[in-house]
Amino acid sequence: MHKYMKRTSLRFEKAIAALLLIGLIGVSCKKDDDGDNTPQQTTENSANKQPLGTSANELLSADEFTSLRVELAYPDGFRPTQETIDLIDDFLEARLDKPDGITIVENRIEPTQTPPYTINEIVAIEDENRTVFNNGDEIGVYIFFSDGNSSSNSGSSVVLGTAYRNTSMVIYEKTFMDLADQSPTGINRTLIETSTLRHEFGHIFGLVNIGTPLTSDHEDPDNNRHCVVEDCLMYFQTVTNIFNSSSLSTIPDFDELCIADLQANGGL
Repeated sequence: MHKYMKRTSLRFEKAIAALLLIGLIGVSCKKDDDGDNTPQQTTENSANKQPLGTSANELLSADEFTSLRVELAYPDGFRPTQETIDLIDDFLEARLDKPDGITIVENRIEPTQTPPYTINEIVAIEDENRTVFNNGDEIGVYIFFSDGNSSSNSGSSVVLGTAYRNTSMVIYEKTFMDLADQSPTGINRTLIETSTLRHEFGHIFGLVNIGTPLTSDHEDPDNNRHCVVEDCLMYFQTVTNIFNSSSLSTIPDFDELCIADLQANGGL
């Protein structure tokens, strides 16, 4: 793993019961080793290759960047749902002060790595395919919707997404599809895609206490970088009913303490 990367992964834990392939499913973040997060300044487009959380204010406020461009990169067959894309656009508009607008662009790619993917392989895919970077007063964010699962999957625990750089994340779309195939009742992909994306965006926005300063004492002492409020989007393990629901109202959101942090750091 690159020395400067700090990453946070969203996991689901599957409880197998009776004849059901999927029972209770919990949302949590794997507590990764922070490692040595010294930035590397020698590579091209190094402003987009910094530690997680270091661009929180740049993303939230209009002080340096007045617009945002988000690149959705995916292999053929692994595009997120259109509803997910629309919901993420709405989510960003509600939280970021970008008076010149937010643009989402799509990039169909052909990864040269072989899944399941290590985080180093995810980084290599980004470095080979990313086209959107900071440009003038526009900040760029890259999201890879993966055609393979994470190599960190273990038993009934699967990684859904990981934020690993200041403007980069991976969403394991293949895992969403696998979960849907295994579910006897069906899974709404939009619900799990959007929940995962919101959580990982929270981390690149600097939550919790990784680039956006705390305005109150709500960081979980046992699971750093996460909120102690169980109903919050940034709680380390949120057990939800989204896998048994078709209602978008079950998608978690930031609690008032996390919102206060974001607003104090330039967000809306």
